[in-house]
Amino acid sequence: MFDFSPEMIMQLCDQAQAVIENQPIVLYVESPIKIFGDIHGQYSDLMRFFDLYGSPCIGSQEGDIESFDYLFLGDFVDRGSHSLETICLLMALKVKYPDQIHLIRGNHEDRWINNGFGFSDECAHRLGEDPTDEDSVFNRINRLFEWLPLSAVIDKKIICLHGGIGSTLQSPDDIEKLQRPLEVIHEVSTSEQQLVVDILWSDPTDSDTELGIQPNIIRDPGGTGNIVKYGPDRV
Repeated sequence: MFDFSPEMIMQLCDQAQAVIENQPIVLYVESPIKIFGDIHGQYSDLMRFFDLYGSPCIGSQEGDIESFDYLFLGDFVDRGSHSLETICLLMALKVKYPDQIHLIRGNHEDRWINNGFGFSDECAHRLGEDPTDEDSVFNRINRLFEWLPLSAVIDKKIICLHGGIGSTLQSPDDIEKLQRPLEVIHEVSTSEQQLVVDILWSDPTDSDTELGIQPNIIRDPGGTGNIVKYGPDRV
């Protein structure tokens, strides 16, 4: 079971989406800032990080939101067993601190992916819902995911993406041309679709001696060429 009712989660989604819709697809943020990688439903690990390194709140000894922004690089759900706690907390923080909490999209913020890697099952078991229902919490959260920014730029110098620059990304300006809500198309047929897949899925090559664009066999076992690795000469 989950302590929040579906109605409460829906309301939280509405509030968070209202904030996110009014912010750009590329966020320009300033240091000092704390950056968090994949959480993947590991709520207890997130709490441990907050305990050890400070937490995004005001009025407690550990709270430091007045001094630091927080940037989360996607993959909030799936794999771990507490995706609901994780995404609800992040949405609530986004509502409470809209200009200090920054959430960008990962490749698991995609219903085609999180339907098969745990989030759908968690919603079914803990909320007692049918995730295929259009009005399910699972689908409502995924509709919010389609509005998430795809990138953040720190101090106008450092670009942050969940994946990488892949074969197509040349500038943050390329991302700013994309329109939301944004569905990820995995069977790529346009340059815009390839750009989104690059941002969410591409990886750097395993060695600086591997240049150019290389196959990503692990992520693209079928050899479609849509998911790639990029060498240091692309940076």
